[in-house]
Amino acid sequence: MVPITVVTGFLGAGKTSLIAHLLDSTQDRRVGVVVNELAHSSIDSAYLHGGEHITVSDTPLLRSVSGGRAGAGKLEAVVTQVAELATTNPAPEAIVVETSGSSPVGRLVQALRSSTALSGIAHLDTVVAIVDGTSLGRYWKDPQLRPLLEDQMRHADLVVLNKIDRTGFWARRRALAAVRRANPAAAVGTTEFGRLPVEEIIATGRRTARPASDGAEGAPVGRPSGADTDTRADAAARFQPVVARHLTETRPFHPERLHQWLDAEWPGIVRVKGFAWLATDMEHVFVVDAAAEQREVGMEGTWYAAIPEADRPDAPEVQEALQAGAWGDRRQSLVVIGVPDAVERELRNLRACLLSGTELDRGPQGWRDMRDPISPQFSDATEGATAAD
Repeated sequence: MVPITVVTGFLGAGKTSLIAHLLDSTQDRRVGVVVNELAHSSIDSAYLHGGEHITVSDTPLLRSVSGGRAGAGKLEAVVTQVAELATTNPAPEAIVVETSGSSPVGRLVQALRSSTALSGIAHLDTVVAIVDGTSLGRYWKDPQLRPLLEDQMRHADLVVLNKIDRTGFWARRRALAAVRRANPAAAVGTTEFGRLPVEEIIATGRRTARPASDGAEGAPVGRPSGADTDTRADAAARFQPVVARHLTETRPFHPERLHQWLDAEWPGIVRVKGFAWLATDMEHVFVVDAAAEQREVGMEGTWYAAIPEADRPDAPEVQEALQAGAWGDRRQSLVVIGVPDAVERELRNLRACLLSGTELDRGPQGWRDMRDPISPQFSDATEGATAAD
């Protein structure tokens, strides 16, 4: 049977980075992935595809379930995608399920263990909980967030403290104490950038190798059981203090205004991620990745519209994206996650970073002269970039 690994963890903890590293390390092996996102468009799925094209459709080994949480409304859809992956020919060596950061994992674990659709073809092998060591202590004190964090760690076979290179001594101590309170039986590891050995993630045998203590075959020891477990699962499933909204625009960002927004305070926001188009660079796809106080901008690839027409892929989704706007596939695709009022506020602030009608009229040649504090950070990569097609 195909072993299933569930990767869970709060928003920005590093789940997608871990899976990206896994896929990079298993390019000669068949590993299937199901990505669940709260937003209606899967940014993580596009990132795992490589990031150069932000409207990539599902592939035989990479599926997405968007617009809800695996631990609640999208539970059946996730199990269905896992079953479809498990029955592909040839079958994958393993399947990895990435849950939404705001999703509890307990009910997904139960569903994967009991689903008749998976009987005889796949089995739950490992649950990995990724924890951001820099922010767990702060989130742990939040009465709204703590039930979710407890659920994610309590059902894990392995809890990984990520971003350990950025975690101070006392923050690390607090994070380890929280992990032990939530799940004293779990194995605990540390890593940077989500880099774990492949053998720690897929086909580990952890869940089937250890004795059962709550009446479920292969369940990790030291878990709450019975009515207490059900009560906690219900509380975690009801958790929804955050919402996700997707900004999609075919206007470029003014780089100086975007830079100022990235430096501003965002009270109530826990996560921003996605792809951005800067008016001063018609060639490159930029990536925005922010969680808690950590804000990062990277360069992930090239817009298809910037590639000579003869060299563009013939794939239907690529051709469709190229027809989506006046500037081909160049666009903004950013997900903002946080409490509802804060999300609406920051979406307004983000839209204010887009070029105005007057600025748009200047065209790419005029955009080149805009103040740009972002692109110079990538001067080696952008050398020779053109300002227009």
